[in-house]
Amino acid sequence: MKKLLSIVLSLVMVMTVFTGCGDKKSENSSFFKEAAKMQEIKSGTADVEFNLNAKGINLSKDKEIPKQLKNGDNVILKVKMEVTAESETKQAMKISAQYGITEYAEVTTVIFDGSKLYVNVGSLADFIKSIDENIGKQVETALGQLGAGRYISLDLKQVCQALNVKIPDMTNSTEEMQKLTVKVMETLDKSFADIQGKDGDDYTLTVGSDNADKVAADLVKFCEDGSLKEIYTALMDWYVDIFGADTEIGKQFAEMKKESTAQLDEAVKEVKENKDNIVSTLKDAKVNVVAKLNITGDEGKRVCKLSVDSGEIKDTDSDMTGSITMTSNVKEENVSIKELIPSEGVVDITAMVNMMLSQFGAAAGAQGTGLY
Repeated sequence: MKKLLSIVLSLVMVMTVFTGCGDKKSENSSFFKEAAKMQEIKSGTADVEFNLNAKGINLSKDKEIPKQLKNGDNVILKVKMEVTAESETKQAMKISAQYGITEYAEVTTVIFDGSKLYVNVGSLADFIKSIDENIGKQVETALGQLGAGRYISLDLKQVCQALNVKIPDMTNSTEEMQKLTVKVMETLDKSFADIQGKDGDDYTLTVGSDNADKVAADLVKFCEDGSLKEIYTALMDWYVDIFGADTEIGKQFAEMKKESTAQLDEAVKEVKENKDNIVSTLKDAKVNVVAKLNITGDEGKRVCKLSVDSGEIKDTDSDMTGSITMTSNVKEENVSIKELIPSEGVVDITAMVNMMLSQFGAAAGAQGTGLY
């Protein structure tokens, strides 16, 4: 099952990363060109739903899978995210899950209001209890010891100051990420031109057994021209710029960038050497993943519909089959998160977190001087 899920999830991730909405279509557009225009949308609402359905006689015997997810030889799981974005720095996201034949249950709600972060830990504990009563109670006890209420809040600005980290300018960093995203989409559009298409008003991206040779060839092309390394390098540079090159976190990202270069070269080499294996894997698993993107409406009132359907994929190492679907609907409009910010049952853990960070830093310093 792990191999089956890794195949399906990898394909879905590739086809949905950075995707979004844009303006009216033009005849010379494409899936990735339309997706690049998502950066124009600053506020609105969105709902995203993932559905997983796997089937196989081994699933009922797998002890690693919670029994609540099983229905005989079937494993069914749905995850839904409901997002309200007032601006780049004021956003809220409610995460819910439905497993087996139960109804949707809230996992948690995360709200970011400027520099203040709110997390619904009460619903998280309740959800964990519905999966595993003992672990859920342990989480509740831990939260109680922390003095946490239904919600906890954290002032990220104060935490950054305690860590002596440069407070990121979210406006500038968001603009830089938007530029990076557009660049990524342009690169993907160029590299994967052979597997893009159009179906009515929908722009499509297809990865399957029928076009496996094109998929493999485009993937090799994407790796050969250095696009993968260029994208990763640009992303690491973005993180370094956010936190500051002289800060500890910034230095860590710079080191990650340096260390990963050789690994990326090895990954590119492996893709090129295993082109035939990529083709045979797609064909043997009977993969037919199709992503569709449709955008309508004028600026300020745009509506985006994105869907990804993996079709039924066979795990080549077992009798199991599975499928994943994803649907996303985005509506551009002026919205506010004010009513979503909790006013009762909120415990601010900023002081406690800063104290823990201070103690950790003192212990690390003492260890460095040989006192421990």
